[in-house]
Amino acid sequence: MAKSTKKTTETPDATDPAHAGMVAAMAAFSPVATTAWFDMMQESMRFVTERLEKDLEAQRAMLACRTPQELMQVQSDFMKKAFTDYTEETRRMMEMMGVALRVDIKDTTPTTRRNYDDVPV
Repeated sequence: MAKSTKKTTETPDATDPAHAGMVAAMAAFSPVATTAWFDMMQESMRFVTERLEKDLEAQRAMLACRTPQELMQVQSDFMKKAFTDYTEETRRMMEMMGVALRVDIKDTTPTTRRNYDDVPV
């Protein structure tokens, strides 16, 4: 008997507990947190793309070296630049997280003031 190689594609079922859990987790995020998450993901992808381009440039430069001294210089320059780039990216991501936390904390800070619309008439 031959086995079927037909692929099945299933859409998530709303009654599936895993799907319901994912929906609940996503709903737990505030719009500010969701925006911050997307901004951080976009920044991460930008950084990874940029670093991969620099890695390929460094590899080309290493392959073009004619002496061990040239190779050591290219490797040294690459490592210094990579260290600086990763340090800057860490600072940038920490700033993005800090902004998101400050906004969320400010929005959830309890207040002792009463609103005019909560007074029964």
